[in-house]
Amino acid sequence: MCQIITQNNKATLGDALKLLKDKIHPALKSAFEKLYGYTSDANGIRHANGLGEGNLTFEEAKYMLISCSAFANYLKGNMRNKNE
Repeated sequence: MCQIITQNNKATLGDALKLLKDKIHPALKSAFEKLYGYTSDANGIRHANGLGEGNLTFEEAKYMLISCSAFANYLKGNMRNKNE
């Protein structure tokens, strides 16, 4: 979704959030950045070394899946409103 928003196939979450700075409350932007940081930890959801390694639980994975889906929909709606 970040790559679609920025029209750059190498865009990061930070790149997309910068484009939306006037549409996202600073605290919400910070929350998204921190949640992304959580997923990037050594035993985090995005960088686990394999299934069953680390302390990741099913509940954490399910939470992140649902949160990421909601976040992608939020960004899509925000960009639609920005272009109107």
